[in-house]
Amino acid sequence: MTKPIGYYTSYTPGESGLLADMQEEWGATFEKLNPAEKAWMIYQLGYQLWMEIDESVGDLVEETINNRASHELSSLDKLGLIEALVNQMKYSN
Repeated sequence: MTKPIGYYTSYTPGESGLLADMQEEWGATFEKLNPAEKAWMIYQLGYQLWMEIDESVGDLVEETINNRASHELSSLDKLGLIEALVNQMKYSN
């Protein structure tokens, strides 16, 4: 079972704001979102993070993900890579 969003964020039950609104609308574990909505949120939040970082993406990274990942990696492997990258970014800074 997945943990509630407060485990992963600064949200504390009883607070107001975006995280409270998200939990109220979609549930504490986002159980009311379908897989497409969750993937879209990952995409959008990742894009926003990328835009906040003032660095370019290397050609090899871009080429590998754009040209190979879509047909060589399973959905579970893609999710695993997302999880690994998130943890590396979260705990290496």
